[in-house]
Amino acid sequence: MKIKILKRRKAADIEEMIAAWSKQYGSLNSLQQKVLISKCASPAQMNDFILWKNLSQGAEFQDIIIVRDPDIFEVLSPRRVELLEYLMNNDVKSIRTLAAALRRNYKNVYDDLKALSKYDLVDLNARGRSLRPTAAPARIEVIFDG
Repeated sequence: MKIKILKRRKAADIEEMIAAWSKQYGSLNSLQQKVLISKCASPAQMNDFILWKNLSQGAEFQDIIIVRDPDIFEVLSPRRVELLEYLMNNDVKSIRTLAAALRRNYKNVYDDLKALSKYDLVDLNARGRSLRPTAAPARIEVIFDG
C-alpha cells in the first residue's frame, strides 16, 4: 500500500527555483545554448531547461510524493483527515480560526498540524505572532497494490 501526494508548488518556491537557475546558468538563453552544444549529454541541464522554460511561461508545477511508510496511517487519523480536508477547501487565517471552525481545542489542532507537517501535508507559515496553516497537497490518493 502506498499514498501518492500531489503537492503544488507555491509562487515563492518557483521564484526561488528560477533565481537559483539564474545564478547557476546566467539566463534561460545561455542554458539553452549549453543544452544545444552538449546535445543533451547532461540530463540535469536538460531537465532544468525544460522546467525553467515552462515555469517562466506560467506553467504550474507539482511534486509527486510517494509514501510507503506505514506510520503515515497513524498520522492520518479521522480527525486529522477532517482537518486536512477543511484546509484543502478553505482559506484559514490562523490556527485559532481553524480550531474555532472545527469546534476543537486549539492545543489539539496545533498538535495535529505539527504531526501532519512532518509528512509535508501541511505548511505552517509565520504571520506576525501567529501561524497560518495551509494544506500542502493538491490531491492525496491511497493506492492498494498487491
